[in-house]
Amino acid sequence: MKAISCLGVALLLLSTRAGAENNKWTVHEWGTFTSLQNESGDAIGGINTDDEPVPNFVHRIGYSLVLRNEQMPAFFSKGIVSCHPDVTMRLETPVIYFHPPTPQTKAEAATVSVKFRGGWLTEFFPNADADAPGLITSINPTNHQISYNPSAALHSSMESKLEWDNLQIGGASGKMPETTDHVWTSPRAVQTASIAAKNGEGEKFIFYRGIGHIDAPLKVSRDASTGELLFRSHLPEVHSAKPLVVRAMWLVEIQKGGAIAFRTLPSISLDENERKILAHTAPEFDYSDYNSGNLAKLRDSLESALVADGLFKDEAEGLLNTWEASYFKSPGLRVFFLVPRDWTDFYLPLQTSLNADINRVMVGRIELVTPEQRKNLAKISALSPSQIQNDAQLIQKDFSSSAMGSGAQKWQQVASGTQPLSSAMSVPSSYQAYLDLGRFRNALIVDQAKCHPTVGLTNFIATYRLQMFKPTETLPTKLTQLN
Repeated sequence: MKAISCLGVALLLLSTRAGAENNKWTVHEWGTFTSLQNESGDAIGGINTDDEPVPNFVHRIGYSLVLRNEQMPAFFSKGIVSCHPDVTMRLETPVIYFHPPTPQTKAEAATVSVKFRGGWLTEFFPNADADAPGLITSINPTNHQISYNPSAALHSSMESKLEWDNLQIGGASGKMPETTDHVWTSPRAVQTASIAAKNGEGEKFIFYRGIGHIDAPLKVSRDASTGELLFRSHLPEVHSAKPLVVRAMWLVEIQKGGAIAFRTLPSISLDENERKILAHTAPEFDYSDYNSGNLAKLRDSLESALVADGLFKDEAEGLLNTWEASYFKSPGLRVFFLVPRDWTDFYLPLQTSLNADINRVMVGRIELVTPEQRKNLAKISALSPSQIQNDAQLIQKDFSSSAMGSGAQKWQQVASGTQPLSSAMSVPSSYQAYLDLGRFRNALIVDQAKCHPTVGLTNFIATYRLQMFKPTETLPTKLTQLN
């Protein structure tokens, strides 16, 4: 009797995942658009930094385009300065799932393509035909090796593309790569059809990521007199016949020790009038708002909204589980919101040859510059050139004396980004102020130096090699398509 009951539940689950018509597939996608905004709600460039690096088997265009959020000073590494001033948006971990019609007993061949207006699609799995004007300079038709210009300029008018053709979906027998990486196994834990690419690579989803020179559809600024956070629309290119509704929003603060406070915000309709205040809230939380149970409560609130917007429960859980380090543990003040579907379709159009109902649930994440970050920037601004030099020499001396001996393993962990610098040495206060700026610390310090230059900032940036490079303008090259 128990076996029959379990079978019934499984059949019911499969039936709820079928399309509205029996001959239609159900295609679901989730992902995150991340940006950094200052107190005026303006986007800050140079945020090509990644808290959740994906496994090495993922295909990449340009290994230096997306940086690991490690704490090793840049003067220990060689190569170009890699903070890209044109990057104002991170397209993080979109995955596409395919749920078959019922009954479905064999694989179906399909083509899937995605474009990114104003951005480059730089990471993907399985392998795809790639086009990124200005970035890709050539593709070897024999071994499919991509040559690229790491210093290429990125413009909002650019459009990149990935295309997966002759995918076998449902009943496919491609080889799934072995990995224990949490960022990859989390989205894999979903009941869905498997896929197999023409090169033999297999998985339970299509994965891709990118970087862009576009702005979020929301601008979050601070009122100069009250300090309140003010929410306004920012829709310079998107035109829709119906209102673009942000169905759910959350303000979240995570403190350095891990304490979390959050509040849900009302839904809003985006307006063409970018001066109109659509919502407002205090940026601060009461002391009693922080407690150990808030992470679970926040996850429950997010999951309920994601499911209400169209994801299946295990898909929503897969999304939230990939956020474990960069979204739920990383200190900072941030706004999460459900991105209107029309906005997603404009900047990230998705097509498939399958007869399918497509639902796309994207989350916007806006990192807000905090007063604490401004205090740390002021601390660095006030440093003397001699103090900066002395502290940098302390780090180099400690590394030289211990990295080849008993402390070698600790320094290797710091270099890989798995451990903080403080695990290997006593970090000088000047450099700790820089680390406390968080994930987008390099973008913040360079932006501060641009807006309010001081001797301290100039010397700190030069000493630790934090300068953003000046992108080079290149003419797009006519590419040989991958076979």
